[in-house]
Amino acid sequence: MECFKTSLCVAFSLAVSTFAGPITTVPWNGHPGAATFTFDDGLHSQTNNLTFLDNMDAKVTFFVCTGTMDFSTNSQPHLNYAKKGHEIGNHTVNHKNLTQGADLNSEIGGAATKLRSMGLEATSLATPYCAQNATVKNAINQEHFISRGCGGGGLTGWDSEPDWMQIDSHYWQASSNVASFKSSLDQAASGKWHVQLNHGVAGNWDVISTADIKTLIEYAVSKKLWVASFSTVGAYLRAHFTIDKAAATNTANGFTVKWTSPHAHMPKSVPLRVKIQGAQGKTVSQKGKEIKPNSDSTYTIEFMALELEVSGEALSSSSSKQVKSSSSSVASSSSSKLAESSSSAPSSSSMQSSSSSETNGIAPRIAFESGAVMVHCQVFDANGQLMMSKNVMAGSASEAWNNVKAGLMNGVYFMRYGKIDGRNTQIIQVRK
Repeated sequence: MECFKTSLCVAFSLAVSTFAGPITTVPWNGHPGAATFTFDDGLHSQTNNLTFLDNMDAKVTFFVCTGTMDFSTNSQPHLNYAKKGHEIGNHTVNHKNLTQGADLNSEIGGAATKLRSMGLEATSLATPYCAQNATVKNAINQEHFISRGCGGGGLTGWDSEPDWMQIDSHYWQASSNVASFKSSLDQAASGKWHVQLNHGVAGNWDVISTADIKTLIEYAVSKKLWVASFSTVGAYLRAHFTIDKAAATNTANGFTVKWTSPHAHMPKSVPLRVKIQGAQGKTVSQKGKEIKPNSDSTYTIEFMALELEVSGEALSSSSSKQVKSSSSSVASSSSSKLAESSSSAPSSSSMQSSSSSETNGIAPRIAFESGAVMVHCQVFDANGQLMMSKNVMAGSASEAWNNVKAGLMNGVYFMRYGKIDGRNTQIIQVRK
């Protein structure tokens, strides 16, 4: 008994029941890579010659100048594209080189304010002439969560956090050819994000023909790339570096995960496709709204909700019936084994052998093979007295606890659980 009391002291000293990283973002929204096609300056040659997008599953970004060129005199053509889900980004008021004495607040903030007055919240910016320095980046960061530069191959990886104020882009110029840009898209299909910078379409300057831009966007779609706007892909990428590191806190019947937005000007909605460790057979919800799993067992959650809950109590009615049915059928055939269960309290060595993440709160991760198995559970009170010994069907520690706690008074207990053959035995602190 003294050994068990010593173990209790160890367990209570580990009272903070948090564990890291139960959420993992699926790269590029489930695609092999991503591609974004951007169009600078706000030119009507773009809006006149990109009408083929109406028949494609692809969204693009228009970086417009609010005080010069076509958008400043007639913004409606670009606004029509915005209504169809395409992005309008900030390209400053007057297209000045921001590194050469321009009034940054006027050029960047002025354009952002103008776009807001038109009902457009521009979350991204592209610098004129691709000109940037530390001062310019700082000014952009006050209004936008991401900025596009240029000068390289326009490829950004998934695993390393980039310079959010200078995402590279592949610049289409008069001397460019379709083959080299197809090659970049091929590289994107191996797990990268390719950003293409365009200006005039069949007119104006640095011209790309309508046929060529259509060919490249169709090629990206054929490669099964995620063809989406600059802010859409950028926000997804930036969110993943936040949520994949977010720690979880155990609750009485599951766990919660909370995180903070990485920037004040993230888009209002950032859907993320994620895997959630320990969510199998549980209810996943955000702000009280249940999130149903996708067909591949991933979940599409709202990153900007900034929290998520996994609950082991509220199983769907069909899942609940299956668990109860399995439990009762196995319990009747295992009654003789129940009588043979040990009534001795856990020893100090067995308690201390459990890792800290498994001795505090209900471990939400799956502790056994995929799917439910027969689990032998013993529940002890704070004094080491055996309160219950039972075999149940469960796929995780939390599910096992939910199946054995009925009839116990509210309070703190310790549950020793494992397979009925004695393997995978662990001890955790639980509360009813």
